[in-house]
Amino acid sequence: MNESVIALRNVGAMLMVSLTMLGIGPGVVQAGEPDVQKLLEKVERLEKEVAELKTKTGDDYLQQRRAQEFEAIVRDVLEDADARTSMAGEGMIAGHNGKNFFLSNPDETFLMKIGGQMQFRYIVSDQDDRSDETEAGFQFRRMKLAVKGHVTANPKVEYGLVLAGDRDSGSVSIEDATLKFPLPGAESWKGKIKIGKFKIPFLREELNSSSKQLAVDRSSATEYMTADRADQVQIELSPSETVKILLSVNDGADSELTEFNADNVEIAFAGRVDVALQGSLKQIKDFTAKPGEETGVFVGGGFLWSIGDADNGDMVVDSDIGSSDGDSDYFAFTIDGSVETNGVNIFAAFTKGSIDPDSGVGPAFQDRDPSTLLVQGGFHLTDEFEPFVRWECIDADVSGEDEAYLLTVGFNWYVDGHNAKLTMDVVYFYDGDVPTSNPFGNSSFSSGLGLGGGTIDADMKTLKVLRIQWQQLY
Repeated sequence: MNESVIALRNVGAMLMVSLTMLGIGPGVVQAGEPDVQKLLEKVERLEKEVAELKTKTGDDYLQQRRAQEFEAIVRDVLEDADARTSMAGEGMIAGHNGKNFFLSNPDETFLMKIGGQMQFRYIVSDQDDRSDETEAGFQFRRMKLAVKGHVTANPKVEYGLVLAGDRDSGSVSIEDATLKFPLPGAESWKGKIKIGKFKIPFLREELNSSSKQLAVDRSSATEYMTADRADQVQIELSPSETVKILLSVNDGADSELTEFNADNVEIAFAGRVDVALQGSLKQIKDFTAKPGEETGVFVGGGFLWSIGDADNGDMVVDSDIGSSDGDSDYFAFTIDGSVETNGVNIFAAFTKGSIDPDSGVGPAFQDRDPSTLLVQGGFHLTDEFEPFVRWECIDADVSGEDEAYLLTVGFNWYVDGHNAKLTMDVVYFYDGDVPTSNPFGNSSFSSGLGLGGGTIDADMKTLKVLRIQWQQLY
């Protein structure tokens, strides 16, 4: 490019010299001045075009060099990835499937799903006849991290581990730890054996995840009669698409993780059956019915039977609410049903227990038959907004003690289904006495439900609790 410019300049100079020598210079022949001037302007114009062309060529060159360097980096990264893949064997797939983060190999003979749950609340509690009638504050109700999946495809061995933070101290403990295997000879029934620590198959509201409840939390009626978690062996059977059967041998109600020689029962059995009279059993995994959802009609029932162990029972009445203290035998059963159709849901459950102590003192271990009744329902005004109402009764079957009655009203705002939702409700304890504890259940007025936990007076007149909760699943 420079040689062209120099050549043009030389041509221009030679023309000027020639014209001058011929006497046709600027001061000699005026008629030729315009032609020379045009020639000079043309030379100047050519010089500018050459300069522009030079700049453009230089930019293209830099871009080409950068592209070559980028391609070299990409080749290095791909070569490194290939090397790592070959070292890892079959390679690995990672991502998010819309519900969970996951890790897997290409044929999914190995799969790990990673997820969690957070529930953050604001609670205002107002109780008559309490020295400090109003209590208010924030609470991190649930903080969970869960992994689940399977380690082989044939046979498919499933596993699950849930870690949960304590709402009071934040300390982390194992909430669930499970392994599940195919049941030999029961392929047609989709039979499986599940072992570990997990919920005893008894009450439907308890078995449904805390992330898929209708209200802010489970009912007091369910907490009063729940069997909660235990070390156990469970058989799962699905003889058809509309029937599911669960049978369990376990360490007793709410025994959680315990040493083999420290259980408060000799042995305990539990079972539950769910039947879809119409619709799919997948619908009963929560209590809501989305607009446009097909009609589902469901019935279910369960039982719990435990034989007390006098040697291991501590016999300290009410010292450890939520565990089967003492040497009492215990039997309980439940029946429930629900309907879900086009945005409307209704659920009802009746549960009754029978405490049969060999010995013992105090009302908790009297020979009595506590029972509960629960009815709740909701309807979608829009796809996102769902008002609901719940009514419940708890009868401790203790002489001189009136049944407890509670009413709950509230709404759900589904930002992203159960994955992100705001729930607000008001629980109104409007009549009766705080029930004497069921040692085979949990506290029905616990701080976990936002109803007080230790601050409830037995002779209170009324209790009103406002609960506002944000739930996030990930």
